[in-house]
Amino acid sequence: MSVSIVILLICSGIFVGVVNTFAGAAAVVSISVYTALGLPIEVANGTNRLPVLFQVGAAAFNFRRQRLLDYAVGLRLGIPTALGAVVGAEFAAWVRPSIFVILLATILILLLVLLLFSPNRILKGNGKPLRAVRKLDYLWFFLVGLYGGAFQIGMGYVILGLTIMGMGYDVITANALKSFIVMLYIPLTLAVYMWHGQVNYSYGFIHAIGNVIGAYVASKYATQINTQLLRWLLIVFIALTVLDLFKIISIRNALEHIL
Repeated sequence: MSVSIVILLICSGIFVGVVNTFAGAAAVVSISVYTALGLPIEVANGTNRLPVLFQVGAAAFNFRRQRLLDYAVGLRLGIPTALGAVVGAEFAAWVRPSIFVILLATILILLLVLLLFSPNRILKGNGKPLRAVRKLDYLWFFLVGLYGGAFQIGMGYVILGLTIMGMGYDVITANALKSFIVMLYIPLTLAVYMWHGQVNYSYGFIHAIGNVIGAYVASKYATQINTQLLRWLLIVFIALTVLDLFKIISIRNALEHIL
């Protein structure tokens, strides 16, 4: 593996760690980089779980140190999410790559519309956190787990939407819950993809270095992050990835000229 590839994986990992800790959807950057480096889409999807595991672990640890993490609520929401995630991961591991590409592109287009036209909708709580978890929340988070186990991309936005709009948490506390919930189910989904041979360990571990750095910075300086800059960078990455999935452009060919 060349030095330029290592630098690419670490630098992109830092960006992913920052964006995913503060909101979500930056997994598209990871998958875009992996596929550009030659990994099949199903292996890129599975490999993405490896850096996410380290990323959310670093973020959850730092949120805990700042007394922003509610363990009790996190466990009650995280268990049904984890159960759904295992089922979703099995689906993604077995589905045909061509179908997975179509599903992934559809999700990315929906995320693109959200980021372009309604970026702040889920980032405003009502100021009255509901600490009690309702029975319906277990069903919602099980369904969220199905999605996260299969795709992961945009999972942060989904969890933030439920915890902020649905439960009334402020954005910082909701981010702490999000990191903890993802930390609970990611090892299980990673195990599924490992079982199916859909994890590239060298790319995943190197990318994880950047993820941890980015997650630590974002969780420590969450109130100082320039969210508008992150938003527009993410919009560019998503648009390029969609074009690449439909073979309108080739990110891999572009990287080969640069690297």
